[in-house]
Amino acid sequence: MHKEGSALRAWAYALALIVLWLPVRSPDVWWHLSAGRWIWAHGAAPFAETFSFTLAGAPWIDFEWGFQLLLYPFGLLGDWGLWAAKALLLLAAFLPLDGLLRDRQASPLARALGAALFAAAILPKADLRADLLSAAFFAWQLRRLASGRASFLAGFAAFAFWANLHAGFAVGLALYPGWALARRLAGKDRPEGLWAEACGAALGTLLNPYGLSLYAVFVTHALDPVRVGVAEWGPLDLSRPFQWPLAAALAAGAWAAWRARRADPGLAAAALALSAATLFSARFGVYWPAAAVPLLVGAAPTSAPAVLLALTALLAIPLSLVQWGRPYQDMFVARRAVDFVAAEREVFAPLRVFNTYEYGGYLGWRLGAEGRVFGDGRYLFHGQLAEMQEALSGPAPLAAFLERHRLDALLIKRYPARLPGVRVYPDGSRRELARPWYVTYLPRERWALVWWDLQALVFVERAKVSEEWLAAREYRWLRPGDEEALADALSRGEAPADEVAAEKARHENDRVLQRGSRATPWTKL
Repeated sequence: MHKEGSALRAWAYALALIVLWLPVRSPDVWWHLSAGRWIWAHGAAPFAETFSFTLAGAPWIDFEWGFQLLLYPFGLLGDWGLWAAKALLLLAAFLPLDGLLRDRQASPLARALGAALFAAAILPKADLRADLLSAAFFAWQLRRLASGRASFLAGFAAFAFWANLHAGFAVGLALYPGWALARRLAGKDRPEGLWAEACGAALGTLLNPYGLSLYAVFVTHALDPVRVGVAEWGPLDLSRPFQWPLAAALAAGAWAAWRARRADPGLAAAALALSAATLFSARFGVYWPAAAVPLLVGAAPTSAPAVLLALTALLAIPLSLVQWGRPYQDMFVARRAVDFVAAEREVFAPLRVFNTYEYGGYLGWRLGAEGRVFGDGRYLFHGQLAEMQEALSGPAPLAAFLERHRLDALLIKRYPARLPGVRVYPDGSRRELARPWYVTYLPRERWALVWWDLQALVFVERAKVSEEWLAAREYRWLRPGDEEALADALSRGEAPADEVAAEKARHENDRVLQRGSRATPWTKL
């Protein structure tokens, strides 16, 4: 029996370690690093937007400035430094939960099972995100309340730090009245000093550079009509494999919480409330394990093999989609294309460069402190999403969009859309040719393609760069998705074979920079 228990513990911790080993993949990491760079350089939290040319000078309440301050030194260590920061955050979120299991005299096997359940539930947010700091504070808070400990000073000190790291402190504030109400309805006493700690916590949140204005962030997000269209803010979505383990855990956790509502009213109420909140917005899933995992472990002490088998099956597909062996998985960042723009900084620096929403963070980081982007992943730029979507609805809207923002270049996602067309030959014959969207949207007479890979395209306006540079960088013939038209032109002698061969050789050389790129999941044009 002892050997069986050891094997089960090893199995459980192995699942947790696999999730811990996940590479960083969030595109938001990079604008956090840019903000951290600014904070270290200026010795203050930012109050105005300085990283873009579209909203320069706009008010900015940077509610994660403390996280960015701590993150920047890790960013200086490169991708592995970022991975180390992510691993530390995951451990910070788990350790208070493990402490709560120890407080409840959980067995070594139960604690191992708790680690596996935590890892499965946290999978959608097992990334380098400030949310994990909130998960750590929330788990610490739950552990204190479950043990009956509460004090004004503890609440004040914890929330003074928390409010400068991430806006998730609001979830912690809501826990106090929720805990008291759940205990009262169950006929149990609340922890002595709970209301004093709640008052201390509320006062502690005011120790931030923005004062009461920090709370305006919640109003901004609540009223943001674009918020629901952003994947991380949307409801639980079973079309996303990374959310499958969380969805299964939510169902099991709701069952365990209902069973434990009398014995553990505070934990049960928190688990049920967070289950409902996670269905509404998957972001709340990061807090759910701290409340639900102890109930799950206690509800099924003899079901470890079945639970671990189910977790292994649920984790198999999402984990198979990961690019293992790399500290940063760049499937959501056009890293090679951005590196090209950064390498050609002297050419692109004077230009107003449009960038796809997800690419702005890394672009800003690579361009340096003086670089400016069209927009990035911050809430300040949510208003651009609808405008960009409208611009991509047709050639005329895109032309108007480019004119409105006086754009000189584009770093844009490589959408797969192809549009039907007809080519008329000199003898009057006709041939149908489907060609890439950009042939129509970005006419060659004005826009030159100077980079392309699996993820992105880079166009520049011809009149804004030198002819010498353009002659060395433009892809006039070798254009992605336009192979049929190129073959037709070659067969008729319209495309010079030597120039096509030279472009192929240049693109093969560019593939050194592109090595490791994975195509971004296609988005409709």
